[in-house]
Amino acid sequence: MSNMQVVAVRYIQQLPESKLSSAVDYLRYLCEQEFPLDDFDYLLARNADNDKSTETITLDALLHDMGISHDELQAN
Repeated sequence: MSNMQVVAVRYIQQLPESKLSSAVDYLRYLCEQEFPLDDFDYLLARNADNDKSTETITLDALLHDMGISHDELQAN
C-alpha cells in the first residue's frame, strides 16, 4: 500500500459514522469519473455546501437568465 493510501485509510478510520457515508460516496465518485476534478469543481462544491438558501430555480429559467440555449450548454 502506498503512503497516500495509508494516509487515506487513517483518515477514514478517524471519521465518525455520520460522515463515513459521505466519504464513501465521494470516493466512489472519484473512482467512477473519467476526468479528475479541478479547482472550479471544488469551488462549485464549496459554494453549494455553503448555500443555505431554500430558493430554487429551474434549469430553463437559469439558462434564460444567463442567455444560454440548451444547444450551447451541450456544446460545452
